[in-house]
Amino acid sequence: MIKEAFRSVGIGCLLAGGILYTVDNLPKTTEASLQQELTATQKELEVIKKELAISQTLTSEGEPNKETASETKPVDQQEPKKEVETTVIKKKIAVQAGSSSADLSGTLERAHLIEDASKFDTYMKENGYAGKIQIGTFELNSDMSFKEMADVLTK
Repeated sequence: MIKEAFRSVGIGCLLAGGILYTVDNLPKTTEASLQQELTATQKELEVIKKELAISQTLTSEGEPNKETASETKPVDQQEPKKEVETTVIKKKIAVQAGSSSADLSGTLERAHLIEDASKFDTYMKENGYAGKIQIGTFELNSDMSFKEMADVLTK
């Protein structure tokens, strides 16, 4: 009879310990962390909306006229090609706490400020900028060199 009581108490202790362990290790989401995530997502959404507006503007300006596109002239009568104007893109980039060089490079590529994120990430790492990235909002443009961008992002 006493053995059964001790067994029951032991099993109860094991179950209680298991339940406490499980509850203690559940992910803790606080209102503050959810608010920070919401704020970061809203900032990303604003950036994407601006990029979409720029993209739509560039697309509507660059659409060829259907009437002239179907006409073909002999090579000797074609007009000389005009130089393509390069548009300088200016963007404000927000760097969050914990952002790595790779994250930042991807953001710059999506913002069309650089062409290849992996090249910029490699540049940042090889030149010692990767560990010096500052938190904040920075204004960058597409005609800046890697060095100029890195200097701005690490000041």
